[in-house]
Amino acid sequence: MKKIAVIGAGYVGLVTAACLAQKNNFVTVIERDLQKITSLLNGKVPFYEPGLDNLIMSAIQTKHLIFVNNITQALEDEPEIIFSCVGTPSQEDGSADLSYVWHAAEEIGKSLKTYALVVNKSTVPVGTAQRVQQLIQSELDKRSSTLSFSVASNPEFLKEGDAINDFLMPDRIIVGVDSERALRLLTDLYYPFLSHGAPLVSMTVPSAELTKYASNAMLATRISFMNQMALLADKLGADINDVKKGMALDKRIGGAFLNSGIGYGGSCFPKDVRALVHMGASNGQRMSLVEEVDHVNEMQKQTFISRILQHYHNDVANKKIGIWGLAFKPETDDIRCAPAIDVINKLLSLGAYVIAYDPAATANMQALFKDTVTFVKTADDVIKQADCLVVLTEWQEFLHVDFEKLTVLKDNVVFDGRNCYPPEQLSHYGITYITMGRSNASPRTTQASGHMVMPSKVHVGITQSGA
Repeated sequence: MKKIAVIGAGYVGLVTAACLAQKNNFVTVIERDLQKITSLLNGKVPFYEPGLDNLIMSAIQTKHLIFVNNITQALEDEPEIIFSCVGTPSQEDGSADLSYVWHAAEEIGKSLKTYALVVNKSTVPVGTAQRVQQLIQSELDKRSSTLSFSVASNPEFLKEGDAINDFLMPDRIIVGVDSERALRLLTDLYYPFLSHGAPLVSMTVPSAELTKYASNAMLATRISFMNQMALLADKLGADINDVKKGMALDKRIGGAFLNSGIGYGGSCFPKDVRALVHMGASNGQRMSLVEEVDHVNEMQKQTFISRILQHYHNDVANKKIGIWGLAFKPETDDIRCAPAIDVINKLLSLGAYVIAYDPAATANMQALFKDTVTFVKTADDVIKQADCLVVLTEWQEFLHVDFEKLTVLKDNVVFDGRNCYPPEQLSHYGITYITMGRSNASPRTTQASGHMVMPSKVHVGITQSGA
């Protein structure tokens, strides 16, 4: 059992704290918002992440997890490892706002009582750990303290909607360290998470900091690449889903993050892609490929919106447009950079009425759009009221829809931003199906008879929309 402090009860902080507590460590979470602490103690997690509320309540009940509202109080217990999990939001120029990181470092320096390893878990630019080290040391010097400490980088690789599994059963654990003591502490801490054979990879601190950005930029690149290929597929009459299957069978490529659609969103990909571009510019190295990844993603949203407008000859005034899916991806209530925001804003600006449903993100979107959008309680409520349907998030309940139900749509048209359905089946029900990369594909036929094949079973893959 190790004594651990986690600064920040946000997404990364709570997942980190709950999973470390689950392995019998004693974890203290620092959160300044007392109301938030009260809610957490009552089992109410401030965001949707499957299984996290149960994990937190279990850790609280076993007394492996406690909450305090300041760093000084947490360090009274002399934790061996302090995880900094504070927010690093994007600024207007794309750079990360590190003010919370700097404040946490200064507070650690003011309150440190014994040796501790300070670990940056938040996504931070290269050089952040070095600055954290300087800030802590400066505060120790003001106290005339000779205490020693270490600073390490341990980036998180958590997918929203599957974060607990990612933490407990990681692909790999990356640690950037500059001392044997720091490496030993992190190796001991993470040993219980490596029983399934995942490696713990030790590297320099700058390398670890850059690995996080490089990983997210690569995943975003795969999505933008396939989205650009989807536009070409529409021009050529190809089916981008078939193209993906043919590519994915190549072991060098694989199928992850190759589904095309309206583009990625969320709290990680947009922020980290733009931060990497800014980081390159700040160091005299233009990240031109990464710039284009971001550009393609933004244009993909506009292209999808234009297909809705083209179908209605640029006149959607007074149209009742139904939307399935508001979160940027399934199994989360996160609407940060969600394509649904762009779509809704444009439709509203043109005088359309929007009727929307999402299994988890309705409250967050309602806080943004207030009464300008009609939010309903079920997917069926949408199609009963709408002229057309727009699919923007591939929740399981949308993937397994009875297509006959869609025939109640007054205009018999579905605009699918996630390529969820077999075009042949919607055509069978007389529904116009407009997608990204499949709209102009030829119907599938058997080589023997030339007749269209209506598959009895449909296998729909989950789209990787973001981290």
